[in-house]
Amino acid sequence: METTKAVPDRRVLVVDDNADLAESMAAVLQLLGYEVRSATNGHDALTCMASWLPQIVFLDLTMPDMSGVEVVKRARAATWGDSIMLVAMTGWTADAERERALAAGFDLFVEKPVGMETLQALLAPLNR
Repeated sequence: METTKAVPDRRVLVVDDNADLAESMAAVLQLLGYEVRSATNGHDALTCMASWLPQIVFLDLTMPDMSGVEVVKRARAATWGDSIMLVAMTGWTADAERERALAAGFDLFVEKPVGMETLQALLAPLNR
């Protein structure tokens, strides 16, 4: 019988103002063996990134308190900011939105909801 083996030291943060989406994505990641936390606003996301130092952050672009672009700019300005892979998540997939996110400092840009194949492809480098 095969069991899910936890991936050692692979921390993932999911940030979305839609708590249901953040919790369901976090649950899927936990089933895949990752240590996961979630946040529903930019301020909590920055606090979690600074104290917990996840390897990857899935970050919603459109949140009411602080946009994902503002969060990524603040994260990249921090001493720990370059060590985190930041993935922009949005339902808005226009090229201009993608370019704006990548120019702000995101590493990758994905459409919400993030499908299982896309999620596993994004996380594959963490499993090496």
